[in-house]
Amino acid sequence: MKILITGASGYIGTRLVKIALANNHQIGAASRRPQESVPLWLSFDLNTPSRLTMSEGIDAVIHLAANTSGAENDKQNEVESARALIAAASKVNARFLFVSSQTAREDAPTSYGRTKWRIEQEVLAASGLVVRLGQVYGGLERGLFGTMISLVRRLQVLPAFMPSPSVQPIHVDDCANGLLRLVELKDIRSDVYCLASPKPISFTEFLRSIARDRVRGRKFFVPVPIPFVRFFTRIIGNEFAAKFGLHRLDSLFNLPPMNTAVDLDTIGLELRPLHSGMHRSGSDNRRRLIQEGIALLTYLLKEKPTSELVRRYVRMIEKLRAGIPLDLPAWLLQWPVTLALLDDRTFVNSPQLEEFGWRVDAAMILGEASIQGADRFLGDGRSRPKVYVIARIIIAVGVEIVWRFISLLTRKKIASLSSISRNNIKDS
Repeated sequence: MKILITGASGYIGTRLVKIALANNHQIGAASRRPQESVPLWLSFDLNTPSRLTMSEGIDAVIHLAANTSGAENDKQNEVESARALIAAASKVNARFLFVSSQTAREDAPTSYGRTKWRIEQEVLAASGLVVRLGQVYGGLERGLFGTMISLVRRLQVLPAFMPSPSVQPIHVDDCANGLLRLVELKDIRSDVYCLASPKPISFTEFLRSIARDRVRGRKFFVPVPIPFVRFFTRIIGNEFAAKFGLHRLDSLFNLPPMNTAVDLDTIGLELRPLHSGMHRSGSDNRRRLIQEGIALLTYLLKEKPTSELVRRYVRMIEKLRAGIPLDLPAWLLQWPVTLALLDDRTFVNSPQLEEFGWRVDAAMILGEASIQGADRFLGDGRSRPKVYVIARIIIAVGVEIVWRFISLLTRKKIASLSSISRNNIKDS
């Protein structure tokens, strides 16, 4: 498809262009200045509404550009510019998709939300598509997400608003994929579509995830009652409230919940977990594979493996198992000796844990082929007194009996928490 994008150099637009090009779409940008990465360019400025002329052959227009200033004249220009863009798209029979916001409504507390709602009405009247996004995060530290990261990084104490408002996150790459799927679907009807996690989380938990998974720092949260914030906003007046961005907080406190499950199912979009998407790469699979490798190799070698041996394990799983880590409980990874609860030949050959058994065998082969493993499995060649050898055998048998008894009581529950089938690996 040939897709024209406004806001192509923005936070979401940058990822959308990259993912669209990777999917063999032809991309054009409508902006004030030409972009080197996009060959097709159309002059477009939100602040100077005018008639636009699009070339024939454009299949879809994705309108991402937005004016974040609070000036009323700028907001009116933004609406007029959207009208001109809609009209130009209509003349060449291009599908029009407008990227709106969860804050959009007629009586929104900010001009940003009210302007989004006004443009939504224009788009729907022209049989276009409207997409309301939840809290976009991940990727480069830009946009509102970049602002929040900067605050979390600089401040040791963060607010925990009470009662805590909820947000519905969506990773920037999932967002871009969702927008592309909407314009690609031929039989999609004109309507408002909502893309975000179906399960809201508290804003405090969202900030905690930034601190824990992105900034990697320990932060302290202090309860801040929402009525106090609103009272303080009235005291300092609208001018100072706008200067310090307090009106954005008012939008946060009044976010309407979105029912996104149906829309996500309609376009076949599966969102990544928040803890995974917070990482710079958009996935924590590599970190989880490292933890998995350390745990399995420690269990087999009875000592912490070398970093080179762990890297070999990670590369093997990435090449042979699509880089998908086992979904093992954290305590099994933290205490590798407890993996003995699962390591039973009869049990690991069951459908529940066949993948776990495969990885134990693979880790064993890697360990045996290493210098560290040779010392563990072949010994150092020194003879031991018979009493020492007999004592070790008795201890080993005793430990094995204890573990077998415990495993009979716990293995089914552990398996239900950590199962991953070979079919899942192949499907990926």
